Amino acid sequence: MSESVQLKTVCSFCKQAVSNENFLVVVEANNPSQFYDWKTTIVFYCGLHYMKSYANTKGVNLESHTDFNEKTKSQGTGMRPELIIDGKIRNDYLNLRQLSYNSRYDGYFSSKIGKTLRKGRLRDSKEYLSNIKGWIVPKLERENIQISYTF
Repeated sequence: MSESVQLKTVCSFCKQAVSNENFLVVVEANNPSQFYDWKTTIVFYCGLHYMKSYANTKGVNLESHTDFNEKTKSQGTGMRPELIIDGKIRNDYLNLRQLSYNSRYDGYFSSKIGKTLRKGRLRDSKEYLSNIKGWIVPKLERENIQISYTF
């Protein structure tokens, strides 16, 4: 008697997150002490795609940063948000997004921001991503979503 094997559901957002993570590995290997702004941005996009993958399993489409804010925050009306996310994970995602924004737009190379701070921002962004993945990936696995991809 053969057992039926349930195939995992392919997730384009997860696939993009894994692709971004692979890209980060390459950038870090080839430029270990440069491009902290881009590395931080790559980490954010990993988090964004994991967040979108989770939202997708709940039937929620996150179209923009504002959309994320509106769909994940209680509006003070006593009603539950459309997409329920652990409060710490939501804050980690918002912090990750802010670090990426700062890296891209807020004078990343100004004299006030030294290499130590840039490295610290990258370290912090990786910690936020680790927390986000630690919360989302088990939920995706329970939904039989494919989370590993090779390219």
